[in-house]
Amino acid sequence: MSGRAVDEGNTEIAVAGGEDPIVALPDDVRRYLMSFLPSRDAVRTCVLAKSWRTFWKSVPALRISDPESFEGAHGLSTFVDELIRLRDPVPLNVCDISSVVHYDPDPSCDFDRSDGEFRRMKPWLQHAVSNRVQVLRVRFVCWVTNMTLVSSHLKRVEFYDVKFEGRCLDFSSCQVLEVLELINCQIFANISSKSLQHLKIDGSVLRGFYARIRIFAPNLTSFQLVAFSGLTPFLESMPSLVTASVKLGGACIGECMDCCSCGNRSCEGCTVQTGNNDSSVVLKSLSGAMNLELTTEDNMIVFKNYLKCYPFFGKLKTLLLNQWCMVDNFTVLVYFLHHSPILEVLTLQLHFETREEQLVTETDESYNSSVPSIIANHLKVVKIICDTKEDARLHHILTILCTHGVPSEQIDIQ
Repeated sequence: MSGRAVDEGNTEIAVAGGEDPIVALPDDVRRYLMSFLPSRDAVRTCVLAKSWRTFWKSVPALRISDPESFEGAHGLSTFVDELIRLRDPVPLNVCDISSVVHYDPDPSCDFDRSDGEFRRMKPWLQHAVSNRVQVLRVRFVCWVTNMTLVSSHLKRVEFYDVKFEGRCLDFSSCQVLEVLELINCQIFANISSKSLQHLKIDGSVLRGFYARIRIFAPNLTSFQLVAFSGLTPFLESMPSLVTASVKLGGACIGECMDCCSCGNRSCEGCTVQTGNNDSSVVLKSLSGAMNLELTTEDNMIVFKNYLKCYPFFGKLKTLLLNQWCMVDNFTVLVYFLHHSPILEVLTLQLHFETREEQLVTETDESYNSSVPSIIANHLKVVKIICDTKEDARLHHILTILCTHGVPSEQIDIQ
């Protein structure tokens, strides 16, 4: 391309002369490069030269957002509707639908104002799925009550700032879905997928005042549940799990007390009766992991309640706990030492700001530290990360480790 071309915004694009180096690239490479552009910018390339006139129609990506230049939702909707009507029916690598509006989830928020957002967006999702999209990313404040995705190509799904109800998170018709991320969402729907391998739930509200959601993902290899509020979900069996990280926040409802006194009749307590056995809401399904992080924002004893089901961590090699492991005279710490026979690396992140008497209470004889343990046969290192080395509880932890056969040279205090 030589000379100059003017885009629809009347901005001049100067070219030094000679042939356009981008046009000289193979078409597939050029389409790949253009797939990183917002779709509106990709369409604007049609004014550059004759060879660019219809090239945007075959770009394998939809990247849709609503900057102020669209002058409102109607302008954005009109553009996208025309875009999907005119583009060639080529397979999509990615569909990214984003809004500049950010939303801080609150279970008391009225989502009625956002219901229309999804109705407007639904045809765009259908277009993406029908064109074999592999990555679907939605960053939109909207309320989803009726969504069924059917795809044999969709591999990754990310939702931000969305409220889900009904069966909207049933991905049983997405046979190759591998990754699901739910960020800052309100989740009033069970999650189901046989193919899912990686699940992340971050900053979301989980069916706060009604009942626990259930997560059925038997092929998960990694699971991350952090910074959420509501009720801890009930996890179905996860026999393939390798890595898991669960962080309970101060907004967890009905979790900080014993099951019989949580005050929420529909929460099913910290355990769920299954046949003749009590299954833990969380730890039963996480007990097969090789790498595990269990932390709380404060000194809630919810994880200790889960240990009443006596889960056995037979595959666990790396474990990270924070200060909740010190409650009830360190019975939680002792429990893991007794029930993780091949543990290799133990990390304790401790903050001693809480008054000592709040953490040390009468010892539970069932977790008595004098019971011998075989953990020293495999344990390679214990990392203790703390803000002071003068607290008496640190000395207590060192005594427990010594009692269980962990030599001092394997303990690293930072």
